[in-house]
Amino acid sequence: MKQHQNGTRRHASALCALSLTTLGAAGAAHAQATDDSTQTTKDDPLEQVVVTGSRIARTGFDTPSPVTVMGGDELRALSVTNIGAAVSQLPAFRASNNPTTNGFGSFNVGAQIVNLRALGVTRNLILVDGRRFAPTTREGSADLNLIPSMLIERTEIVTGGASAAYGSDAVAGVVNVILDKKLSGLRAQVDYGVSDESDGDNYHATLAGGSDYLGGRGHFVLGGEYEKQDGIGNCFVRDWCRPGAIVTNNGFNTPAGAGNGLPNFVRSDSNAGYWMTTGGVVSGAGNALLLSKLNEAGVIPSAAGMQFDGSGKPVAYTPGSLVSGITQIGGDIVPAYSDTNLIVPVKRYTLYGHTDVDLTDNVKGFFEASYGYVTGSVLQSAFFDTAITIRSGNPFIPAEIQSVMTQNNIASFTMGRLGDDLARGFSTSTADVYRATTGLNGKFGDTTWTWDAYYQYGKTKRLQTVEGNRIQGNPDPALANSPANPLNFARAVDAVLDTETVITPETGSIVCRATLSPDPALRAAAAGCVPLNLFGTGRFDPAARDYVYGTLREDIDIDQNVVAANTQGNVAELWAGPLVLAGGLEFRRDRIDVAHDPLSNLFAYFQNFGADYNGTTKVVEGYLEAELPLLRDRPGAHRLDLNVAGRHAHYDIDGFGSYLRTQVSNTIDANTWKASLSWEPLEGLRFRGTRSRDIRAPNFADLFLASASSFAPVVNRFANNAPQFPTTLSGGSPTLDAERADTTTFGVVVQPPWDWSRGLQLSVDYFDIEVDGYIAAPGAQLIVDRCFAGNQQACGLITFGAGQSITQVRNVSVNLDQLATRGEDIELSYRVPFASGAGGELSMRLLASHVEESTTKTFGIAIDRAGQTGSLLSSGVPDWLLNAYVTYSRKPFSVTLQGRFIDSGVIDATRIDPSDPGYRPTLPNSTNDNHVASAFYANLFGTLDIPAFKDQQVQVFAVINNLFDKVPPFAPEGQYPTNPTYFDQIGRTYRLGARVQF
Repeated sequence: MKQHQNGTRRHASALCALSLTTLGAAGAAHAQATDDSTQTTKDDPLEQVVVTGSRIARTGFDTPSPVTVMGGDELRALSVTNIGAAVSQLPAFRASNNPTTNGFGSFNVGAQIVNLRALGVTRNLILVDGRRFAPTTREGSADLNLIPSMLIERTEIVTGGASAAYGSDAVAGVVNVILDKKLSGLRAQVDYGVSDESDGDNYHATLAGGSDYLGGRGHFVLGGEYEKQDGIGNCFVRDWCRPGAIVTNNGFNTPAGAGNGLPNFVRSDSNAGYWMTTGGVVSGAGNALLLSKLNEAGVIPSAAGMQFDGSGKPVAYTPGSLVSGITQIGGDIVPAYSDTNLIVPVKRYTLYGHTDVDLTDNVKGFFEASYGYVTGSVLQSAFFDTAITIRSGNPFIPAEIQSVMTQNNIASFTMGRLGDDLARGFSTSTADVYRATTGLNGKFGDTTWTWDAYYQYGKTKRLQTVEGNRIQGNPDPALANSPANPLNFARAVDAVLDTETVITPETGSIVCRATLSPDPALRAAAAGCVPLNLFGTGRFDPAARDYVYGTLREDIDIDQNVVAANTQGNVAELWAGPLVLAGGLEFRRDRIDVAHDPLSNLFAYFQNFGADYNGTTKVVEGYLEAELPLLRDRPGAHRLDLNVAGRHAHYDIDGFGSYLRTQVSNTIDANTWKASLSWEPLEGLRFRGTRSRDIRAPNFADLFLASASSFAPVVNRFANNAPQFPTTLSGGSPTLDAERADTTTFGVVVQPPWDWSRGLQLSVDYFDIEVDGYIAAPGAQLIVDRCFAGNQQACGLITFGAGQSITQVRNVSVNLDQLATRGEDIELSYRVPFASGAGGELSMRLLASHVEESTTKTFGIAIDRAGQTGSLLSSGVPDWLLNAYVTYSRKPFSVTLQGRFIDSGVIDATRIDPSDPGYRPTLPNSTNDNHVASAFYANLFGTLDIPAFKDQQVQVFAVINNLFDKVPPFAPEGQYPTNPTYFDQIGRTYRLGARVQF
């Protein structure tokens, strides 16, 4: 299936050859150790090092909370062009939102949004220089595309709760990007990347410079970055991609197992896909009479099924043995993932400027501003229908079929059809993000007390569109025949000859039935309707397509204002050292306004983003932190420290939206705290532990988003398991409370002091996070099932009609039971300098994360997805994820080999296969094969310094990612054959570039 052309690999091969030449050096300088650093407090008292996770300045990275550091030199040596991509590769993260996972997404296309502990992108906090970065999505998350990589001094990641220090969202941890504000001279970099298949071209360039002014009292830094990532089409451009892999539901229309000896879920890696075609398919029990009569009349060779070829002629169709919803195994199939991008195209650029000046010996002022632009687009999967009603008399019906329908008094039949000849949704997301900060910091006289105060303004303007979005009307059954409901698709499909009525002059033309309605209001609503021919491929009138498809538009306007002040210093000199206090106050005002086109506000599209909403949140919070040294240089206690912190936050929330469509106010008061203990019984051995209470306040989408659909049926447990299509409302709930999390971490740090081991550092940390009252939409079917089981919270989300029919399900955001994750993080590093004769240095670093539990508990039902690596759309995590680096450096070159291991797992943690105890094919969660293989990827990095003029530094670098061209393990599910969150789909890629500094 791979598409080849003569010469397509020429520029990739040339780059490969040049890369291998350059790789007499490869390299990534190893990262700084998790807990120690050569950095110390600077002589300038206004430039003290403040370690993320604490507000208290320290002389080294010895915080009791685990902190992983990625230095700027390391990022440059690894040729990192995007800090979001680099952070997402760390074992504690899940790469949820990036250009390789947006293949069939629509929101925030191309964004780099990190997900720590797989707890969701909204449960980690992004800081820049210790200050909250401006929200760039309607969910309040931050896009790391907007931070210039050239100016990153280091990145610190706290892998544990930090709400007491920084406030809401720091449930899973914090990513703090520290920028280089002391850059002097000029830095520039250009680089280019491409895959081994000569696609996915990536162009990247950065430029930054800085200088003193006012005789050294002031300093400024300016920088910019540009990147253009070309997209890669569907997976059939790669040899590993198979056209027939999917998991189908054997028990979709019958009980589990279906009495055929097969399990409820059947995986096929070679013979499955959509049962619908672009030309249209007529099959199934509802069409049995028509198919039988067509077979008797000789129109089709078999009564099993019929499809239409490109010209609209009825031809044979073979249904599969297992048909479920939109997919089947066997028979005539269409690949289910032929439309999904491996990489979506993204373009971004950023500009950043910072200046600071010494106003007095003890007071410094600063101002900084940044602008970022990101745009990404994706061509979505085709629209599909499983049961389009075609009424007798439709002039597009082939004559031989119409004749049989007339003879046998068959009023209608249903057609299944893919709409990729009509239109495929084309999603584009564009964001402009502005940020400005100004403030002062200083010192109180000759004391140890320092202070800072700042004002920050951030603004995001995001436009999201979906072109080619089908207009099919509001799904509310009460509006089914309303003239106000834009039922364009249904009206265009229902074609007739206008000789059927005398409402208008007869012309014999094909028209939409609704234009001939005796109801003047319905005729007026259908004005402009053009009949749509669905028989065959591309046989429609372009005007009909234009009538049926439109462009969804969502304009998002977000702004944030922050005023904050902090202070810290020594309160008293105690028996083991100074008691240090830090405290501060912060006021934050976030505002959002989301506007849509008129059809979006009617929920009229096939794919809805929701209706208009707006909201304002005002937050006032204060915190206090204390560092108390308990013991120093005592037997069994070389060092013992206690750190405690507390924060109170008050939220005033006001807005319009949600399924209530009203103006609503809400208030939330939340207290967070932490207590940490660090014990060093002897030099080089340290134990640490932290217990904290953390929060996440609901974001604007949680509160005010409003949408509706009726795409999927629900099984009504109250009415003999009958499938029904109730209106399903989705979106926010304005009365939500904050999530509250309890986080426990404890671990050991080993840094042996002996000469032979001075480069050895080891840390092992256990983490346990429980989030109570987590905010999510449970899912319509789960709501029905749990209500049937007696859960009153679930029942409160359902509206029943006559005979216990279900008319409405409110699948909206609610405070649910619990999220829980626990496991261990391991970091090992070792640095070995060679004897002077050999020269150089060998360094090694291992980062590993072992997840023992990753549980979501909803309405009393708990699902543990630890070990699940096969489903992109759920929050599964591998049991083990490891990153290892080995670097040899000797001027003028360095070479690094990186290995990345993803443990084997399962497609879906809720299912069992024959390898599991208790397996029976009649179980509702049974499957024939739930296994996903492990994967190991090797990457090679290199740098080479080239002699240049005096005071100039030139370095070339090269990278080969996926060195051995490892293909991803197959894990078919839904619309994709593997999980791009963890597994590389692109294959071997190359990057070559150069840096200059002077």
